[in-house]
Amino acid sequence: MHIDARKVFATALSLLLLGSVETSAQDISSESRTDDRFGASGNMQQADAFEVSGGDVSQAPAEAKPPTMRIEWRDGKTRVTTDQAYLEISNRVQVRYTHEFPDASVQLPGTGEAGDSRGSFRIRRAKFKLEGWFWRQNLTYEVQMNWPAVSGSNPGALLEDANIGWDPAGEGTFRILLGQMKVPFGRQELTSSGNQQFVDRSLVSNEYARGRDTGVAIQGVLFGNKLEYRAGVFNGNGLTRSTNDNGTMQYNARLMWQPNGSQKLVQRAWVSGALYSEGDFESTTTPIYALGLNLERNDFHRTTTDNDLRSTIVGVDGVFKFMGFFGTGEVYWRERTPEEGAKFDSNGWFVQAGQMIDRRRTIEAAFRYATRDVNDGVADDEVSELRGGFNYYYRRHTLKLQADFGRVETQLGPGGGSRTDNEFRVQTQFAF
Repeated sequence: MHIDARKVFATALSLLLLGSVETSAQDISSESRTDDRFGASGNMQQADAFEVSGGDVSQAPAEAKPPTMRIEWRDGKTRVTTDQAYLEISNRVQVRYTHEFPDASVQLPGTGEAGDSRGSFRIRRAKFKLEGWFWRQNLTYEVQMNWPAVSGSNPGALLEDANIGWDPAGEGTFRILLGQMKVPFGRQELTSSGNQQFVDRSLVSNEYARGRDTGVAIQGVLFGNKLEYRAGVFNGNGLTRSTNDNGTMQYNARLMWQPNGSQKLVQRAWVSGALYSEGDFESTTTPIYALGLNLERNDFHRTTTDNDLRSTIVGVDGVFKFMGFFGTGEVYWRERTPEEGAKFDSNGWFVQAGQMIDRRRTIEAAFRYATRDVNDGVADDEVSELRGGFNYYYRRHTLKLQADFGRVETQLGPGGGSRTDNEFRVQTQFAF
């Protein structure tokens, strides 16, 4: 009987390297073993297919797909794209000068006498932010810090945002968020401090919309991207707290209706897009507009030794953009119930508008009026704000210079007269 030594040797070599060779043809994975045709990294090098008599064992060389890695800087953000993750890195700094002109009855600290003015420079905000997705695009995250917050009464306020979002269907129509974020309440509060038309938000927005808290929220859209809903349950005692301060939670809900459906509502970021950016850079031949309805209920009873309040707030807000014009307004109805004494109302509202005065939409003039009633059961206790502003947008909101002059009048109750404080503010913002 004639024995072909070459066939025996090939068969033995296959058994040694692969463990077994079936009599029928089969694929040999490039990950299972390495021989002299595999590099030190384990990747198959270019080689001819080989055959073993008694059964074909062949493997065509696999072309390994190179991993994706792209880094670019655009619109104030460094963007890193890979196969299994996307990351945006951004920094935003606001440098502000404020000159205060107090009421003649008020002496500011460090001044010689009542009514003397005072000027100050400050870093109003310096924020560092990471956001994007990982593993899959329907699993998003957001982490943001504000460095100047460490000098405040709550050093934990350094951490502003820390949340994860999950879109179960991956269709951009519904998602769940868990962690620390802005509660869904009030359009101007939801709008980033970096996207404001004035140097800062109105006193009405600051009073009724409390900003960030820790909890869980949902967001979704209905009726062909025309109705957005948000709702959430939170501790109710502000950002970066280790525990709740009583046995109740804060509840928030928000509906926003844009009749023409022109703007994508549920985006990767919790709050983004033209509807949450003041000033009109985006509109062309079609107006951008929307109406919002807000609800908040929060119980502060038993949180301090004072006469704590329980609050229920209903708010309505709107936004309109067209041909360089921007307008917005908010109205709040708030009912407050103290631990002792009768309940009372504390309502407020503001309107704000501005117009780009050049064709490139880089120069803008704006005005604002805001007012609120501290307690409807007490006469002459309203607080009002009147302000005018002027802006130069070198790169929209990522690089801009803003200036405004405002007057805040505070009524001091029955027979108490009023106090009038003026201030001039100049601020530059740069994002990188």
